[in-house]
Amino acid sequence: MSTVAQDRPILVTGGTGRHGGSGKAVIRSLIANGYRVRALVRILDDRAEVLKTLGAEIAVGDFMSYDSLLQALDGIRSAYFCYPVGAGIAEAAGLFATAGRKQGLETVVDLSLAATRPDSPSPQGRAQWVAEQIFEWAGFGGTHLRVAAFFMENVALIDGSGIRENARIANAFGDLSLPWIAGADVGALAASLIINPSLASERALYAGGVEWWTYPQITEIVSRVTGQSVRYEELTPQAWHKELLEISAKLYGKPDVRSADHLVAQSVALRTNPIPLIPDHVFQFTGRAPISFESFAETKRKELTVEA
Repeated sequence: MSTVAQDRPILVTGGTGRHGGSGKAVIRSLIANGYRVRALVRILDDRAEVLKTLGAEIAVGDFMSYDSLLQALDGIRSAYFCYPVGAGIAEAAGLFATAGRKQGLETVVDLSLAATRPDSPSPQGRAQWVAEQIFEWAGFGGTHLRVAAFFMENVALIDGSGIRENARIANAFGDLSLPWIAGADVGALAASLIINPSLASERALYAGGVEWWTYPQITEIVSRVTGQSVRYEELTPQAWHKELLEISAKLYGKPDVRSADHLVAQSVALRTNPIPLIPDHVFQFTGRAPISFESFAETKRKELTVEA
């Protein structure tokens, strides 16, 4: 078994991310296995303090700041690259790879998408493909971790306000059966691939869902866990796009067009090209059972409970 040496820190990006939270899970897993971690954060805030409490060294920087990436990657040989769904990933990957080559980076596990390809209907999928190519050109070893599932955290982040305020989940997926996985499981997978690169026999590893549910079934689980009735409403892709922009504006202060474009494109494309059954690899690579959606909903009960 070929494993990464423990004498150098491993750089983890995305540790303070809200979507999925795989970066924080990578940090937890690496530290639990005796590895030193350096976490790249944009600002020193409460989320960064949590990572410090976990035992991570904190490096303040930005994907768009080459100088800060040079400092963060100093002495680093292995890294986890996690960029949020949004514009700018190709530029971020280019700067990260250039700084990495300068500092002697050897291995990168990058969080990617099943929809990653040059002809993807999703703009994020096309940009993610460019990012993967950049890491290939840079000559890094490692794995493109292509998640072929929806993050369970989507329900709390995207649908949470609709549940709390209107007892409603609304989108354009209708009765499509979708694969689901928790960010903690994705993070554990990524950490395992960083520690033991030989786990992946191919450059790109597809990780499927641990469970399959339709959104109407998701509302039933949320209703059962919280003890309050939540309904599902199917929207047209156009109507859902408008709602997504409104939701992101409330969450982040401005509309997130790229995320809305990506999600709506998925809701349309999956009707004709559904995601195939793909192993989730969670137990195989981590040795523990994956998180069920019901268990996830229990941990997010407050965020998924209808306000009185």
